[in-house]
Amino acid sequence: MSEQPPTYQPGTPMPQAQGGSGLAIAALILGIVSVVLFCIPYIGVPGAIVAIVLGVIARGKANRGEATGKGMAIAGMLLGIISIVLVLLLMLGALAFFGFAAKHKGEFEKALQQMSQPSPEQSAKPASPHTMLPTAVWPA
Repeated sequence: MSEQPPTYQPGTPMPQAQGGSGLAIAALILGIVSVVLFCIPYIGVPGAIVAIVLGVIARGKANRGEATGKGMAIAGMLLGIISIVLVLLLMLGALAFFGFAAKHKGEFEKALQQMSQPSPEQSAKPASPHTMLPTAVWPA
């Protein structure tokens, strides 16, 4: 008894195994890391750029049907973009703060000087020995 192997009709395409979504996973992970660490620009910005690039490549492969993970690729790209926007907002906020502080430097110095000088009512009163003790004292 001889069995014949199954035959395929010439027009039937063979199912092809799709590639993994490693690029999409890498884009998503780098996007998450860059958003979490956006306040450290030398980690957040390069991670965000790599996440965007890997996300674009992975999305292109998913659109062509070569790989899966289109959603992860898009999420990685968006997280990378959000991270870059957060870094830019952080830098603009820091520049605005330092610009404001430089513009009002004299006012800050005057306020600090007034805070460091004792008020007239405090200087008129002699200091009692109890005011010099710490708040928590061990019983004798």
